[in-house]
Amino acid sequence: MKKPPTYMNLLGEHLQLAFSLRGMQIHFDATKCKGLWQCYEVCPVGCWLPDKLCRVVELHHMEKCIACGACVLQCQEGAIELR
Repeated sequence: MKKPPTYMNLLGEHLQLAFSLRGMQIHFDATKCKGLWQCYEVCPVGCWLPDKLCRVVELHHMEKCIACGACVLQCQEGAIELR
């Protein structure tokens, strides 16, 4: 029978993932954006800014990005990538 992971094991895995994500960056293709704004709604640090007139979103505060990937998961058009 396999033992459940300990708190320290889980913490170590989380830290390893966090350090690997630090090297990643958001890449946004504005031509694919359809203005659904889900990236804007889920971003925990406010990187995105909706342009309601043009019905698109702008990557407004890239310096705030923590590469969490929430926007990537929400973008139905594939306009956002984390690499």
